[in-house]
Amino acid sequence: DPFAGLGPPSQEMTRSSVLLLALAAPCALALHTPAMRVGAPAHGLQQQGPAASLARPTVNLDQAALRLKGGAKAVAEAPKAWYSAFWNETVEITVLFALWYWGNIYYNIYNKKALNLVGGAKGGLVWSVATVQLLIGALWVIPLWLLGIRKSPNMTMDKWKAMAPVGLWAAGAHGGSVVALGAGAVSFGQILKACEPAFSAVTEVILTGNVQAWQVYATLIPIIGGVAFASLKELSFSWLAVIAAMIANQSAALKGVQGKAVMKEPWVKAMGAANQYGCANILSVLFCIPVVLGLEAPKWKASWDRATSKASEKDILTNTFLSGFAFYLYNEVSFMALAKVSPITHSVANTLKRVVIIVVSCVVFNTKMTTEGIVGSAIAILGTLLYSLAKQKYGAGGH
Repeated sequence: DPFAGLGPPSQEMTRSSVLLLALAAPCALALHTPAMRVGAPAHGLQQQGPAASLARPTVNLDQAALRLKGGAKAVAEAPKAWYSAFWNETVEITVLFALWYWGNIYYNIYNKKALNLVGGAKGGLVWSVATVQLLIGALWVIPLWLLGIRKSPNMTMDKWKAMAPVGLWAAGAHGGSVVALGAGAVSFGQILKACEPAFSAVTEVILTGNVQAWQVYATLIPIIGGVAFASLKELSFSWLAVIAAMIANQSAALKGVQGKAVMKEPWVKAMGAANQYGCANILSVLFCIPVVLGLEAPKWKASWDRATSKASEKDILTNTFLSGFAFYLYNEVSFMALAKVSPITHSVANTLKRVVIIVVSCVVFNTKMTTEGIVGSAIAILGTLLYSLAKQKYGAGGH
């Protein structure tokens, strides 16, 4: 139980809060999902992955209809399926968003509990936990391909090489985030990760030479200022958390910029959002293994013995497994959900998600936030929303 340690009333209240937060926000968002347009592009998530570059397939209308007198002929609608009354695009998006929020919340809870059990970021097992979490995702998707439950992607060695940068920077983003969350409170880690747009903006200019409008860069001021203000009297402040979160932010920015080109390739689009994330996840595992072997393997036994002297192996493995499964679930579902909504809906969803995680983590782990922390995090999170909206209005695409 991720809420173990709380009293019975608090457990029940917290469970109810989590379910309401996970379901209410996505449902509200789904009600405002723009209607599907002929030939309109789908937009996805830049932070959580390259689905932002996916395009909704163009609907090809019967050209003969245009030859008829009077112009275009109204194309008769196909009869609706019998289940359309209770399962349609709006319901599908609502369910996907609910799973995305739910998985993200539970990942942060189980991940923090697993890290606490192994001694946190300095326990000598943090990269091992991060790698196992990614490995669980690979062990989930590979059998789906082998058993034919999900159509397997047609990958060649050249295609794996082309996607390698996505996997590399995804590994850095995940590993850095896990270290940051192990070194400080979940709420503090989420505040630090709100700085990602600043890294994306700078990386985009350096690598592509693409300079955004001044309005876009102006939104970085509340982001950076909010994070700095929130950190002034942060009770769980840690330089290790700050450095690791910045590494995660830079890796996510590189993934977004360098992965954009490959994600536009027809063979990548043909894979579908779920398989795109599955392949990127497998590559991330391969890039994390050398880090584990270099940093933690030499003292792995001593670190494990120290961890198991204070906690049971069952608790460590259970929380690590559940965090890995939740991590894969919410990332894959986010690829699927965010490819179906507009950039503005995505921006609002991402902002609400960060707020939800901070609130829930503070309740579950009884984390105290200072006034500066609350005000600063609110400013920073609002800044990330403004950044995304500004890129949509003044930039070319946005996150």
